[in-house]
Amino acid sequence: MNWLLQIETELQRIQPNENPGRTRTTARRIAGIALQQFYNKPTEDFLRLLQSALRDASLPNNVGLAIERLTTRLNAHFHSLSVDPINDAMIVVDFVKMQLKNEK
Repeated sequence: MNWLLQIETELQRIQPNENPGRTRTTARRIAGIALQQFYNKPTEDFLRLLQSALRDASLPNNVGLAIERLTTRLNAHFHSLSVDPINDAMIVVDFVKMQLKNEK
């Protein structure tokens, strides 16, 4: 399945007033699907792929910060550093789309 179609399918699964934890998990999956394409590295462990990408100094700052927000653990009050995890995931997706477009 095309990776962009996979991302679209994930986006369609999000429901209004979705559980924030579920939304965060979906966002991680979306970012992970994009990073699979960027690194050409198939995996089902998207969190590990995101954590690995944190160490990639070649990523633009905004992409690295979005990934950091998606991977940071919840605080003691169960709040995420990512206020809008889907937007953070889409920062990663947009970056990967641009990179793959430039490679052609």
